[in-house]
This record gives sequence, C-alpha cells and structure tokens, in this order.
Amino acid sequence: MNSEAAGNSGFLRPLWSRIPWTDISVPPWLFSLLVLAVLPVARYYAVFGPPQARILFLLHALVMWALPFLFLTASGRGQIGLRKPANATSALVLSVLAGAVCGLAFFAIGMALYGNSPDNWNVSIRDSLQLKQMLAVMPPAAAFAAIILPAMILTPIGEEILFRGLIQQSFTLRWNAVIATLVNGLAFGLIHLHVHGLWRDATGFQLRPISGALMVLLGVGLSAVFTLCRLRSGSLWCAMAAHAACNLAMIGTVFFYYI
Repeated sequence: MNSEAAGNSGFLRPLWSRIPWTDISVPPWLFSLLVLAVLPVARYYAVFGPPQARILFLLHALVMWALPFLFLTASGRGQIGLRKPANATSALVLSVLAGAVCGLAFFAIGMALYGNSPDNWNVSIRDSLQLKQMLAVMPPAAAFAAIILPAMILTPIGEEILFRGLIQQSFTLRWNAVIATLVNGLAFGLIHLHVHGLWRDATGFQLRPISGALMVLLGVGLSAVFTLCRLRSGSLWCAMAAHAACNLAMIGTVFFYYI
C-alpha cells in the first residue's frame, strides 16, 4: 500500500470510499470536492432564489454539521479535529482573541477603503441583515440577539467542519497542509461572494469585481487564521471558537455602528 492509500484508509466510511458496484476507490480529496460542488449550490439558491428557498440556508448548514457523522469513520472524525484541543483553556482563549481581532480588522478595512459607499462590504452586511426592518418591529437587544446567535452558532460550526475539517484533512492526505490551507481558504472566500461582490437585481446578476475580489482575499486570510487555530490545537473546536468570535466582532460592530 502506498503512502497516500495508507493515509486515506479509514477516513471515509466504506459506503463512500468506492464507486458503487465497482472496485474504483474515491480518494478523500475528490470526495470533498464533490461535497464542495453541491453545498454552495444550495446556499446560493437560498440567497438568490425565490423567498421560499430561504429554508435551504438552514438545511445546508445542518448538512455541514452532519458531514462527519454521515461520511467519515470514527478515525476520520478524529483526523479532521473533532476532539478536545491540547491545552484546552489557553487554546480556546487565544482562538477567541484571534477571531475577534480578525473581525474588527475586517470591519475597519472596509470602512477605511470605502466609507459608506456600496463597495463597502459592511454596507452589504448591514443591508443583508435588514436592520431597519428588524428595528421597526423589535427592540435593539432582541434584534441583536436574533442576528448574532445564528451567526455565532449555525455557520461557524458547519463551515469549520467543511473547510478546516473535511477539505483541510482531505487535501493534506493527498498533498500537504500548505496546499490544503490554500484550497480551503480560496473555497471559503469564494463561497462568501453572496455577502458582498455578487448580487441580483431586476436586471439580473451584478458583480463588484474590485471590492468583491478584495473581500475574497480577506476571506482567504480569515481562513488561514482559523486553520492555524485548528492545526496548533489539533481541534476544530478552536477554529469554531475563532470563527464565532470573528462573526461576533464583525457583525456586532456593523450592528452598533449603523444603528
């Protein structure tokens, strides 16, 4: 058995590690790409499709939560970092601090470069949150809780399982951690183009190429920080903590700045 096959063995459940009714194996990196091809379609349809499609956003997030239990062995779940971090308290505290700094930097860069113009991703986040509508029907504290709790729980857990877990480990098994980090970072940045850079109006789809590309690059940077938290601690929980803290700092700053 070669080194790649040895590394791949025991990662995917047998049902998913081969093409049905054949002896053709499916390497984890290819399987992760197939997953990555399906989930963004659901996310983008939820964002840009008819109003009744919004539920798909929740469903696709729950599918990301379930990925390791549906597709990975117990060994595979350990390999992607679903285990207690080493030096748990200090690792979690440092991850939270790193994520919070990243979230504040993300907000500050947008304001410094673009002010309150439509090219500012903070403005896009504000508009996607529908702050005016929410504040018209509920007090600020309730509106903030309704926005921030899903942002700290729903997507950080699912996205860390997919990007810093499945994709990172799958590409590390085939190549190395550097290539895996680049792949998961670029995928992470691109999947968030619906937040800013790509939108749909009455004339069809529109693109902000410069600020959109910059936001993707910042997403790659955020991903690198989350990956570092995961690799240094050996646990996805630290990446999830960093991601949740980043969302809290970024969205919280947007919320309080614009109200």
